[in-house]
Amino acid sequence: MNPVSFSTLANAMDFVVGDRNYPLSELFMKGGFIMWPLLLLSIGGVVVLVMCCFSTRAAAVLPPKLVEQAESFIRKRDYTGLAILCKNGDSCYARVMLTVANFMQRNPSAQFEEVREIAAAEGGRQAGFMSRQISWLSDIGALAPMLGLLGTVVGMMKTFFEIANGDFSGGKQRIDMAGGVAEALITTAGGLLLGIPAILAYVYFRSQVHKRVGDLEAAVTHSVSVVATQLHKPRSGPAGAFHEEELPRVPVDPTSLRDVRGL
Repeated sequence: MNPVSFSTLANAMDFVVGDRNYPLSELFMKGGFIMWPLLLLSIGGVVVLVMCCFSTRAAAVLPPKLVEQAESFIRKRDYTGLAILCKNGDSCYARVMLTVANFMQRNPSAQFEEVREIAAAEGGRQAGFMSRQISWLSDIGALAPMLGLLGTVVGMMKTFFEIANGDFSGGKQRIDMAGGVAEALITTAGGLLLGIPAILAYVYFRSQVHKRVGDLEAAVTHSVSVVATQLHKPRSGPAGAFHEEELPRVPVDPTSLRDVRGL
């Protein structure tokens, strides 16, 4: 199968009216100076679209393997190992649990409510980051048609100024006026061609973000619950006895020991 050449693809995207083709480059130049902001906006939209594709992946939000490894560290109360694991993981779940691990290292006797608040605050921050990122698509979708309308208004103003300053009574003049109006509408078409895909992309990624945030909340809630079960659970050795360093060290006075057999 022969690949389609770039020139063939460009010709297929030309605007055809009757027997005449209008290349995109020609339409772009006829649209006026507003087409340049629309071009920059379209480039920004592509960049945001690629960023959203990467940031809303399951691996970028909630890697299943990382969740299992994090739970194993929590059950062993190894918050140092949990911090190292999450620091090397580039995902929303890793950032939330890194905050929890750092908090538990600094506050080993923390209460469950405090751990839950720390996890909720960082989880909300991660969800807000994803929501702000996709909102840029919505902003582009709203701004592009407005820029196109501005270009149309400017073009129509130029056309009517030409009418006021010239004689459009003849046939050729009326044809020139129609051509000017058509050129003014190019910016509106360009704004809609950019705004509609941006809005559709925003709707799709919004549903993806809602799903990812729901999964993240469930996973973090489960991990924090495991932390809660370990907070007041004594750490035991192989035979179920306390570790020596966890036993209270109370000084004993030998003279206070008495024979209790007669009691």
